[in-house]
Amino acid sequence: MAKKTDNHNPKAKLDLRRYFLSKYHSENPAKVLDCCQGSGQLWSRLRQEFEVERYWGIDLKPKKGRLSIDSSRVLAQSGLNYDVIDIDTYGSPWKHWEALLPNICQPTTVFLTIGLVAIGGTPLTKEVKEAIGLGELQPPRAIVASLNILAASYLLARCYNYDIMPLEAAEASAAASNARYIGVRLEPIRNERPEDQSGRPEHQIPDKEESNV
Repeated sequence: MAKKTDNHNPKAKLDLRRYFLSKYHSENPAKVLDCCQGSGQLWSRLRQEFEVERYWGIDLKPKKGRLSIDSSRVLAQSGLNYDVIDIDTYGSPWKHWEALLPNICQPTTVFLTIGLVAIGGTPLTKEVKEAIGLGELQPPRAIVASLNILAASYLLARCYNYDIMPLEAAEASAAASNARYIGVRLEPIRNERPEDQSGRPEHQIPDKEESNV
């Protein structure tokens, strides 16, 4: 089955990406891995506005000139030399997120589309259930969307398990869409930084920042 994509609010998605590209990729052009390319409309537009050094779009859905593959398998490989990872799947992005985290070795911007399925929608994914400690239990579908929201904070914080600091997280306003659009700027923690005995930086870990862009 082809992977669904969320195209209900392209302006919110574009504004979120413009914000991070302007702030973190203005001096050195971005190297973009577009994991759920779909029709390619978002990055076709962005590549007209921003200089991009390299772009690779992949998707499960076959298309002429495109590699048809589960992009989470690509993210699980070490040595990916991309500093912008776009995970714009309408369902759950957490399989991709968890595949990516062990392989981040440079400052990287990640975009996540989190589908918030309403009553009667699909069950919780394995990653979400593990994050909130449900194990093999499957809760009533009436509360699935609420549990997805609860799990998102825990799943985003998984980056700390890999000594990766979230420098900034921002969420675009998406009131008209049944999804959340989040951008995160990640940076590996270098050994030369001051550390306590636990191996964590001495300075206080900042709270997640949210802003409408």
